[in-house]
Amino acid sequence: MKNKRDSGFTIIEVLMYMAIISILFAVVFNVLQNQKEKQEFSIQKRNISQFIRKIQQYAQYNKKEYIIDFKISEKTVYFISEENGQRDIIGKLGISENISYMTNNSDKNSDFKRKTTIEGNFEKGFSIYLLNKKGTEIYYRISTNTINAAKYPIISIYRAKKPININVDYEKSNLWEEEL
Repeated sequence: MKNKRDSGFTIIEVLMYMAIISILFAVVFNVLQNQKEKQEFSIQKRNISQFIRKIQQYAQYNKKEYIIDFKISEKTVYFISEENGQRDIIGKLGISENISYMTNNSDKNSDFKRKTTIEGNFEKGFSIYLLNKKGTEIYYRISTNTINAAKYPIISIYRAKKPININVDYEKSNLWEEEL
């Protein structure tokens, strides 16, 4: 005589297996999303800092002033030459749509421009913050320092010790560690 139990799975067993598979899927999906975000931050840190260095090197080499134009609203950074009122775009960097950006200007989300000196420094320093896609937590800061005695900007990249909520005083030095 055959036992009823041998004829298949009960509804409870099926639901338990589905729940376990769903939990595993959610964990794997979350891990993959975190990896993708870390990779995006890494790419953007490198691209933005290299673009800034490129402009600095052009200014030093050509002994000429250039403009870096951060169009955060367009997710684009422009490298511009201006002569006799004529503007030419020398280079353009598309910045990722998968993360958010803000600046250290009074309007944190506004576009801004900086002009180089003929030595490659910038007329005024600036910081670009890299945030999660929602724009609620800060993970990195790329800063140029023009106060030093050097003739070219020092570009520093700082990592938040832990993600910083944008509503706290994120400029406190104890929240950041400098990357080498």
